[in-house]
Amino acid sequence: MQEHKIIQGTPEWHEFRSRHLNASDAPAMMGESPYKTRDELLREKSTGVAADVSEETQRRFDAGHRFEALARPLAEKIIGEELYPVTGSSDRFSASFDGMTMLGDVIFEHKTLNAALAAIAPDDQLPLHYRIQMEHQLLVSGAEKCLFMASKWDGGDQLIESRHWWYFPDLLLRESIVFGWKQLEKDAASYAPPEVRPEAVGRA
Repeated sequence: MQEHKIIQGTPEWHEFRSRHLNASDAPAMMGESPYKTRDELLREKSTGVAADVSEETQRRFDAGHRFEALARPLAEKIIGEELYPVTGSSDRFSASFDGMTMLGDVIFEHKTLNAALAAIAPDDQLPLHYRIQMEHQLLVSGAEKCLFMASKWDGGDQLIESRHWWYFPDLLLRESIVFGWKQLEKDAASYAPPEVRPEAVGRA
């Protein structure tokens, strides 16, 4: 994996993402994302124009980044090593890791704890869209496993609740992800934006 010294959220980071196939987009590419459809991702990849982020969505992103930073020490205790956030790539594939060990053998993925995640038992399988993102991250990093943590905090730094699961490579899922990206790039090469017809206005 090649590491890139860019900060998440900066113009340089967005430009980097526009040139790569990103882990956070992999669930949408597979048609499994609850936040973005495959058609929306296809349009973004074809036109280079991403949808505007609403104020509510931005607030959710900001809270998620804050929770992630607060949760990283908890993850370090579970893993037994320090973690550092990093952006990496392998060929066209890229990922922005919430944390990675110095040896690169373990990665960390954090989400805000919601009702759906809170209902999952420690030994149960995580929903597919999370597994797709982590499998893509393992593909990029070459790591052996991923610690998936979901946490929720109050307005300060007081932990309300946290859950964690271990995720290990699934080579069949990885094969589907690689094939899915190839198909999306094919579709993007021949993409034609849908024609927008002006709405007919009646005249009295």
